[in-house]
Amino acid sequence: MTSTQIASAQEESQAVNTVRSGGGVMLGASSIAIIGASPDDNKLGGKLVRFLQRYGYRGRVYPVNQKYREVQGHPCFPSLTAIKDPVDMAVVAVPYREVLQAIWDCLQKGVKQAVVFSSGFAETGPEGAERERALKDLIRGTGMRLVGPNALGVANVADGLIANFSQSFELPDGVIKPGPVGFASQSGAFGTFIFSLAAEQGIGFKYFASTGNEIDVTITDCLAGMVADADVRMVAGYIEALRDGRRFLAVAEQARQNGKPLMLIKTGRTPGGSAAALSHTAAIAGDDEVYDAAFRQTGVIRVTDEEAMLDLLNVMRWKRSMAGRRVAVVTNSGGAGVLIADALATHGLQLAQLRPETGNALKQVVPAFGSARNPVDMTGQFLRLGDPGIEMLRRALQCLLDDPETDAVLLYLGLARRRGAKIADALRDLARTATKPLVAAWTAGPPQEIERLRNEGVPVLSSPTRSVRALAALASFTESRSRKPRSFALPRPGRGQRLKAPPGGYSEARAKAVLREWGVPVPNERLCASEEEAAAFAAQAGYPVALKVSSPGLMHKTEAGAVALAIRDKSELIAAYRSIVQRAAAHIPGLPVEGVLVTPMAEDGIELIVGGRRDPVFGPVVMVGSGGIYTEVMRDATIRVLPLLDGEAAEMLRELRIHPVLAGNRSNPPADIDSAARCIEAVARLLASHPEVEDVEINPLRVFPEGRGAWALDAVLRVSAQASKDTTEK
Repeated sequence: MTSTQIASAQEESQAVNTVRSGGGVMLGASSIAIIGASPDDNKLGGKLVRFLQRYGYRGRVYPVNQKYREVQGHPCFPSLTAIKDPVDMAVVAVPYREVLQAIWDCLQKGVKQAVVFSSGFAETGPEGAERERALKDLIRGTGMRLVGPNALGVANVADGLIANFSQSFELPDGVIKPGPVGFASQSGAFGTFIFSLAAEQGIGFKYFASTGNEIDVTITDCLAGMVADADVRMVAGYIEALRDGRRFLAVAEQARQNGKPLMLIKTGRTPGGSAAALSHTAAIAGDDEVYDAAFRQTGVIRVTDEEAMLDLLNVMRWKRSMAGRRVAVVTNSGGAGVLIADALATHGLQLAQLRPETGNALKQVVPAFGSARNPVDMTGQFLRLGDPGIEMLRRALQCLLDDPETDAVLLYLGLARRRGAKIADALRDLARTATKPLVAAWTAGPPQEIERLRNEGVPVLSSPTRSVRALAALASFTESRSRKPRSFALPRPGRGQRLKAPPGGYSEARAKAVLREWGVPVPNERLCASEEEAAAFAAQAGYPVALKVSSPGLMHKTEAGAVALAIRDKSELIAAYRSIVQRAAAHIPGLPVEGVLVTPMAEDGIELIVGGRRDPVFGPVVMVGSGGIYTEVMRDATIRVLPLLDGEAAEMLRELRIHPVLAGNRSNPPADIDSAARCIEAVARLLASHPEVEDVEINPLRVFPEGRGAWALDAVLRVSAQASKDTTEK
């Protein structure tokens, strides 16, 4: 197609096409056309027709292929435009060379939604990327929503609308059953793997979407549609990289407010390239760390692998929340009880302290060689007692469920196959009336009974440690729901508010000047252009002093030998002045030096790092951590995506391992935590208000004893190259 044809198609479709934004591509369609339909149901275009029939799609189906007059009982049309009735959705299953024409036909027809199965685009190399750009240009501004290309497709299982060629829909034991789960994936194959495993465990789905190359509809669009659907109680997904991080934050926050668990596998934990690590902040607040922060702030449950995802889907679909982190444990193995106790501590849970009356009741039902203390050990003896033993187990579990000091109950069973049916009946009956989570970790148990329990919604997992991990995720999600709603909208800077970028960038002195304007306290220091000026200021301010070379090209002054501390008199100052200037010049030949900062030596305090950067996915983020020269070694830091809530800066400080030192102990007074929090807030406001700021860092921020404030002893500030260009041109 020519550029003229593309423009013409855009104009015509704009006049006839209106469509919902967001996840409309999966919310339903009253008619669907399959471009490239085939009577061979092993081919993509034939498989789709078969899926629509198998899953009971009630809308109109229009096969399109000029080779056939009929496809699997449906009249077949030679072209999309030959169909007289409106078409809501079109699935494109033709070779890549025919895709542009097919989409043009869709635009002419006024099709609202398109799913492109075809590969051969950007995933194949430069030529494919050019084809993808042409496809994107074709639909831009038309109102059509397009999934793909190179997409597995979308499915609305409840409506039988299967516009997806996943092998999951060919499960030999029957169809995927409808249910309360929405699942979206950026990987077709891996997404299918998870989707199929979950379906085999009796988990029902309403939606499954695989987004392909995402030239239009993104995984965030799909998640948004699922979160907005009242029939969906849980949303899960697999993501590699988000294209619209700020919108994702809003969608995830909406899921949290709606009480819907959003569970995501996020791959790509490796650091993002050396260019991102020009500052300590960038090295610590790397790409994956920012994803972690965004997930924590919005209550997203980050899942490590497919097993953990299946465990969570099983536990979360039971619609029970945890009021706290206290867990009661029942086992038929003392060793398993110890293992579970360790796992609880590892995952931030705790063994519940049972009420005395609960302990007394347990003594009446626990076998003689068992233990009525938490973890409760029923021993293998209860299994040999037949039905009375099963009743003992049921009563023990009921005692723990009734105890107000427990927030969840975990049952571990190994084998127990002979009595499996009776145990399953007892668990099912308990689960129906329980008001708190009851999770069974049944290792090598009877498969049929485990499947029966799962189909009835009772969470049964295969490992005690995995069960603990799932309960910890449930506890964290419950806690996240109690947090007040938040908005991730950033202030819109007015014209003329951009920071001016000096040629060569910001030196420490200039960076501190900007920070001072935003409320960050800095020492009473002076940038001196000569030894004499430095000596005069030192005499005025009072010795001892520190000297630092100030240059926009010198970020890490300690490594360059460009710092001298505890200068006691004029003769030391002159010698140190000359020495640090020479060392800096040797470290970076041709370094432009604007002078030497002379600073009175600060009193002792606790050193923090406060910084921020502009993340390419989520935008501005702020970080605080243990500071000084060992910042990257200690990696004691916490991150937030901006803007901050009231009190969130203080919360960040409480998350640090160094916080007990800040809070004070017998040998050290409390530090001025309020002043440190105000510095974090100031840096956050600077970043949120100035989109041209790429990096800002204070290291160290020395925090003095309570009531005596804090000082930014060193600072780095970088603005975008475009900002520097704009300023230079002005």
